[in-house]
Amino acid sequence: MKTKNRILQTALELFNEKGINEVTLRGIALNVGMSQGNLNYHFRTKSEIVSELYYNLVEEMDEAMKKITLDQPVFSLLYESSLVSMNILYKYKFIAQDLHSVLESNSELKVHYLALQKMRKQQFLFLFQNMIAEDLMRKEELKNEYERLYERMNILGDNWINSANLFFQERSSKVAHYHSLLFEVIFPYLTQKGKEQYLKSL
Repeated sequence: MKTKNRILQTALELFNEKGINEVTLRGIALNVGMSQGNLNYHFRTKSEIVSELYYNLVEEMDEAMKKITLDQPVFSLLYESSLVSMNILYKYKFIAQDLHSVLESNSELKVHYLALQKMRKQQFLFLFQNMIAEDLMRKEELKNEYERLYERMNILGDNWINSANLFFQERSSKVAHYHSLLFEVIFPYLTQKGKEQYLKSL
């Protein structure tokens, strides 16, 4: 493994275990087995390491989504894509655990994250409209109801790890339980046809 990748892998493990604020460049270097001077040749600051790991997360997420077959029933697609996303997010769980501080301390990451969220919101709203057209979801009964549904899904998607760390010890049960919670959010908005297809996807 290349030195830069060893640094990133070690930093990821330490950030996940201790949190960003408790990890120093010196500590990362010590765990890699090098001097801080050698580490600084690759990364001058801890923020640079966090940025690299953030973009690695985004890249892994994009690559995983490309591998998911799009020509499958919509609920199977949603089920698979959300499970893949949550497993990758758990791999980089320190970002979700300290999302606010990560974004507030790095304006470039904040701009990227907000643009990413805006794009995903439009994708979900487009998906909801298609599901309404296919009689899988009912029409809105409240103003901006499905924009607010996406917002609730997004809040749960970004913050489930902190809750999971408090209530669950086993990694597998964390991901499985909170994946079910997130996937079930959509169920009350489905038509009878949608509910039948949803249940078949489980």
